[in-house]
Parts: sequence; structure tokens; C-alpha cells
Amino acid sequence: MDSEQGFGEVNGARLYDEVAGSGPPLALIHGFTLDTRMWDDQFATFAERHRVVRYDARGFGRSTPIGKAEYAHVDDLAALLRHLNMPRAAILGLSMSF
Repeated sequence: MDSEQGFGEVNGARLYDEVAGSGPPLALIHGFTLDTRMWDDQFATFAERHRVVRYDARGFGRSTPIGKAEYAHVDDLAALLRHLNMPRAAILGLSMSF
């Protein structure tokens, strides 16, 4: 499976993301203390029917560490989706409040 990997510069943060597939957009949100690797077993399967994005939330994985500036994960995700030209997406997540 081919995927595009990169970083979105959003809301003063640099968020690591991977995008694959085509179809209705689907955003995968990892659980607390985890990162994009949480979705390794599901990513390719979801990409068969969706344009799927998984990303490291601020403070996790390869994304910007949490600093002193105020932020909200939901705002980061919304900005990342806009950056990736996904104005809407279904969301699948685990154990992290947005």
C-alpha cells in the first residue's frame, strides 16, 4: 500500500501525518500515550474504502512537543484536515478527549 507521509504546519505546531486510499475521508486518532503506529494493523484495510489519515497529535510521536501556548486537539485536527483538503471526515479514535 502506498501512503503519503508528511508534516502539516497548523496552529503553530508541526503535526506528522500519513494519508492513503480514496473514498470517503476517515481520520484516525490514536489513544493517550500512543501515536500513529497504533493503527498499523488497520490502516491498509481502511484505505481500501476510504481516504484515511492517521496523525500524531501534538505532544506525541513525531509531532511538535506540547509547549506553553494554549491549544486544543480538536482545533489541531480541524486545521490538519483543512491542510489536507479534507473539509469533512468521519472520525475514529481511542481514549483521548477532543
